[in-house]
Amino acid sequence: MTPQPTRSQHGATSIAGRRRRDGRAPAPQNGRVRTKRLADDSAGVDAHGSRRTRAVVTVGVAILLMIFLLPFYWMIVLATHTQAEVFQFPPPFLPGSSVLESYHRLVSAFNFPLALWNSFFVAGSSTLLVLFFCSFAGYGFARFQQAPGHRWLFTAMMLTIMIPPTVGLVPWFVEMKNFGWLNTYLPLVVPGAASAFGIFWMRQYIQRAIPPEVYDAAKIDGSSDLQTYWRIVVPLIRSGLGALAMYTFLQSWTSYLLPLLVLSDAGKQTLPLALSTLVQQFSADTPAIMLGTTLGVVPVIVVFLLSARQFLGGLTVGAVK
Repeated sequence: MTPQPTRSQHGATSIAGRRRRDGRAPAPQNGRVRTKRLADDSAGVDAHGSRRTRAVVTVGVAILLMIFLLPFYWMIVLATHTQAEVFQFPPPFLPGSSVLESYHRLVSAFNFPLALWNSFFVAGSSTLLVLFFCSFAGYGFARFQQAPGHRWLFTAMMLTIMIPPTVGLVPWFVEMKNFGWLNTYLPLVVPGAASAFGIFWMRQYIQRAIPPEVYDAAKIDGSSDLQTYWRIVVPLIRSGLGALAMYTFLQSWTSYLLPLLVLSDAGKQTLPLALSTLVQQFSADTPAIMLGTTLGVVPVIVVFLLSARQFLGGLTVGAVK
């Protein structure tokens, strides 16, 4: 009776046969299965960790969003209550029904639509001038880097950023008085038309967004420096202009100290300055102030929504290569 080969002998014979046919030893099946199992386990752990990380980030962002939106919600709530309800304890957490009374007190204290227009005129004019002069100066610093005195002039400009604005407040006021610009909008628009920060921002943006080959191609095509700026550079830096426009408009819209120093006519007051008339020596009409502030935030939100794409694009320039 011929003995039958065992399972181990049959496996050894099969492996030996495959080694003879292929000329190389086959990989053990158990090791391959073990490797695949480890890879699957590692992928499952990574997926689980990724889901956990996304959940933590989502919760954190939601908490931060609530913290940032709480003051705006609280401002709206206070604008819809009476003066007595505002200072009661516990304070109200839901909107009330006294918004019309607050609005009547607001418009009776000063000309609210006129103050809103004054703020919009000053902020819009300042933004347009800043966009033109800062982009033009930034274009010059970015393109003509080999010009004589370029480095010294740029360094001197950057040093002005380190000077606190309050240091030059008195000389600025004396200069505006000598120019005869008091009680006009010129001091609020003209001096800040070429800000050092705006020039630096546009110079950095243009250097990153426009390669030198573009200038060479424009010069070969017969384009002058001004034509290159207006026809080529400006369309390519719209994101940077949008970010600078949003920053400048917000800074000018919320400015209080400079209008307080130069504007004495009640008909020329901007919105932050006009809202201060609701604050008396021993009392303040809190609901009317909150309502005026809420209505004053609306134009800023509209401007941000209109320029959000350019604003975010300007902030992330150079972040991805």
